[in-house]
Amino acid sequence: MSGWNKEKLQRYIKEGRGQGEKASYIPWTKTHEFSSKGRATRIFGIKTQRIHHLHSDNQLRAFHMFEWEDNVIDIREGFPLLDVMEVIDNKENLRFDKFRDKESGEQLVLTTSFLLTIRDADGKERYLARAIKDSSELTRKITFEKLEIENRYWRAKGIEWRVITDKQLSRQFVKNIEWVRETLLSNEQSDINKDQLSDMLLNHYLLSNPDSVLRDSLRDFDKKTGASNGTGLYLYRYLIAKKAIRVDMSRKFDTTARIIDLLM
Repeated sequence: MSGWNKEKLQRYIKEGRGQGEKASYIPWTKTHEFSSKGRATRIFGIKTQRIHHLHSDNQLRAFHMFEWEDNVIDIREGFPLLDVMEVIDNKENLRFDKFRDKESGEQLVLTTSFLLTIRDADGKERYLARAIKDSSELTRKITFEKLEIENRYWRAKGIEWRVITDKQLSRQFVKNIEWVRETLLSNEQSDINKDQLSDMLLNHYLLSNPDSVLRDSLRDFDKKTGASNGTGLYLYRYLIAKKAIRVDMSRKFDTTARIIDLLM
């Protein structure tokens, strides 16, 4: 982040960056003002009801996987470690000098990729911090130096912190999430129709015909209800997105398989 100085720091804080939760949270860096090697993406969060600013494909994949998890109730990307100097008592071997603006010499604000809020089975809420990195970055010394600062910061806060690389982000899983997630955002059917029709599809065409081929049941649904071609498939995706049915999200969707072999 070039051109960093005390004035910009105060402006960011005044704007509320790194503050708030869910819909009110503002990430420290936004896609249009941050230079990154990856492809930047702005995406609407279903759980947070706001636009998320993601700076790489790996961050986007991680976001989808976090949002899919039932126990994740909030996702805050680009979370700033504003109080890092106060929080970390043991600064031995930490190279803060590597993270200064080249022009002003001002200390840059380090961020963690994601701060998640999760709700445990007992109803208690807690935080998880996650750093998203491409595995190729882990060969760079400066990457390790930043990660060590993050590690000590979150450890001092008593919050679990981990590094996630592209090796742990299943592309097929994410493709499947993206494919079904669209149905929660699109207006192809009204919300009432989607719920009514998907309930009909589930109870009268899927659960009642477990030995049928999925594709045949979906076509049968379209024909008997008078719906346009593809409506049954759209509603099948909607049922998965709502978690009304469970399927193996790590495998490519196969409409030629039997229903009993697909539903978990």
